[in-house]
Amino acid sequence: MINALRKYIVGFTLVLIFTLLFIQVRWIIHSIQFQEKVFQKTVTLALNQTISNLTTDTKICSVMKECISKDSLALEKQLTSAGVWEQIHEAIDSELATYDINLEYDVYIVKKGEDSLKTREKEIRKGIYYSQCLKDIVQTSDYELVVRFPSRTDFFLEKTGLLFISSVILIMLIIISIVFILSLYQRELKLTENTKELINNISHEFKTPISSISLASNLIKKKRYDSDEKLQDYAGLIYKENKKLQRMVESLLHLAAIEHDEFEYNKENLDVNAIIEEAITTMEIFLWETGGAVNTQLSALNTNIFADKLHVLNAIINILSNAIKYSSNSPEIEIRTKNDGENIVIDIEDKGMGIPSKYLKFIFQKYYRVPTGDVHDIKGFGIGLSYVKKVMEAHNGEVHAESVYEKGSIFTLIFPLNNGR
Repeated sequence: MINALRKYIVGFTLVLIFTLLFIQVRWIIHSIQFQEKVFQKTVTLALNQTISNLTTDTKICSVMKECISKDSLALEKQLTSAGVWEQIHEAIDSELATYDINLEYDVYIVKKGEDSLKTREKEIRKGIYYSQCLKDIVQTSDYELVVRFPSRTDFFLEKTGLLFISSVILIMLIIISIVFILSLYQRELKLTENTKELINNISHEFKTPISSISLASNLIKKKRYDSDEKLQDYAGLIYKENKKLQRMVESLLHLAAIEHDEFEYNKENLDVNAIIEEAITTMEIFLWETGGAVNTQLSALNTNIFADKLHVLNAIINILSNAIKYSSNSPEIEIRTKNDGENIVIDIEDKGMGIPSKYLKFIFQKYYRVPTGDVHDIKGFGIGLSYVKKVMEAHNGEVHAESVYEKGSIFTLIFPLNNGR
C-alpha cells in the first residue's frame, strides 16, 4: 500500500514537472513569436515611411528611374556613384531608429522575376527578409527594396533573454524544491517504517524475558519445586532473563542518546586488550547458552588509547552480540589486535550468516536491520552498529565491515594511539 502510494506521488509529481516545463516552453515560444510579429510590423512601417520620404525627393526619384532604365544589374553601383545609395541608407537608418531598432542590416534593390537576377535574388532572400515595393519612386511595381537583418536572432534573444533566463531559473528552483520535498518525504516515510518495526521488536523482545521471569518467580513464590537444584534453576533463569532485560534497557538508553545527541565521553588512558577481555567476560553467559567460543590473538604491542571506557566497551560488546546472534550454529569468534603506524586495529571475525553485499553499505545506518524475511527472526533494535560508528567517530577512529554471505563477517575498529593527549 505504501509503495503504491509512493509510486502515485512520484508519478503525479513528474507529471506536474513536465506540465510546468511544457507551459514554460510554450510561453517562451509564444513570446518569441509575438516579438517577431511586432518586429515585422515595425520594420514594415519603417520601410513604408522610408519609401514615402524618398518619394518626396525628386532628385532621388529621378536618379533611381534613370539608373533602372539603363542597367538593372549595376543598379546599386550606379546609385552609389550618384550619391543616392547613401541617402537611401540614411533614410532607412532614421526610420529604424524611430522604432528603436539599432541593428546592422543589408539593403538591396531587386527586380522580381528577372532571370539574370534569380541567383542573386535567391541569395538575398535566404532566411528572413523584409521588402517594400518601389512603385511610388520608379513608377513600376517590378522593383522592391529588400532589407535583411543578419543579427535578427540576437535581437530576439536580447528581447526575450531575461524572460528565458528567469523561466529556466524558476523551473530549476521548482524541480530542486520538489526533489527536496520528495527526499524529505522518503526519509520521513522510512523513519516511520523503522519506528514501527522498532516498536514491534521492542514489544516482542521484552515479552519473552518478562514472561520467563514472571513464570519462574511465580513458581518460587508458590514453592513449586522439589529440590534446591530446581530452585537454583529457577533463580538462574530469573538472573539470565534479567541480564537480557538490562542489555535491552541499555540499548534503549543508547537509542535515546543517539536521537538527542546527548552522549557524554569521559576519556581516560585505557588498555585496549583489557577492554576486549572485559567485553568477552560480559558476553560469557550468552556464549555459554549458544555453545560459542571466542579466540583471541592480541598481537598489538602498543595498546594505550585515550578513550571513554564505557562507550568503547559497549561498542565491542555490540559487535560481539551481533556475532553471536547472527550465527546459525555455535558461534566461532576471533578477535585480533595489531599496531598500524599511529593506530591500533581491532578485527572481530565471525563465521556466522554473513551479510549480502547489497546490504553492507547500509548496516551503520540508524535502525537499519538486514532483511531476513521475518522481523522477529533475529532479535535486535537496529541501533547497535550505528552506535558503534558514533562512538568511533567521537574518538577520531574508524569502523569498517567486510562480509561474505553465509561465510561470515569481519568488523574492524581503528583507534588512534594516545588520542587527545
